[in-house]
Amino acid sequence: MKKIVLILTFVLVSSISSALTLEDIKWYTEDYPPYNFKENGVLKGIAVETLVAMWKKAGLNKNVNDINLVPWARGVNKIKTIPGTCLFSTTITAERKNVLEWKYVFPIPQKIDAAGYHLIAKKGKGIKFNSVADIQNYDKRIGVVRGDICESLLLEINVNANKFDKAVDPKTLIKKLDNKRYDVIAYAHPTIVILMKELGMNIDAYEVVFTFADKSMGYAFHKSTDL
Repeated sequence: MKKIVLILTFVLVSSISSALTLEDIKWYTEDYPPYNFKENGVLKGIAVETLVAMWKKAGLNKNVNDINLVPWARGVNKIKTIPGTCLFSTTITAERKNVLEWKYVFPIPQKIDAAGYHLIAKKGKGIKFNSVADIQNYDKRIGVVRGDICESLLLEINVNANKFDKAVDPKTLIKKLDNKRYDVIAYAHPTIVILMKELGMNIDAYEVVFTFADKSMGYAFHKSTDL
């Protein structure tokens, strides 16, 4: 991690244009444990710790209170429309890269047990996706967080967007699954496990029914940032 922090610090310090310094950047993140989350009112997580370490290496007078915790869709809107903004942890996909609405600095170090994106269903429903075609042919709604990586991954494999039921945040997504609003959600299973524990839900009642290919995560900046 120390090597990654040094590399990212060099990239950030050397790439921001003279008109915009690192001090000027506004930082945004979402509730996405174990990468970025609040515990007892304090922002924590792998991505938060990495960013704070980069700030320290760069000699910036910043701390976790300079990071804004917002719903993911709001954060995406910030980096799409407001210069001098950064959103993390952001995963790059072909669909996102082709849009070219923001720029990336990578990577955020990932824990082995925290990587990956999944389709998750309640046990006993008989739901299993053995191929992309199975997902494409699934005739019910799939729960996603609006603007989240898993929404992009589903679009990437040509799943009809009309099938998506979009929640504002992952906890709302989980509650809708528990309330049988839909039978399948798309999200990172390790994060879902952490959030289900927080909500007092029975984790053993749910299972992974499909796993997407791993992706790298990083820090996404407004497209005007000189990276």
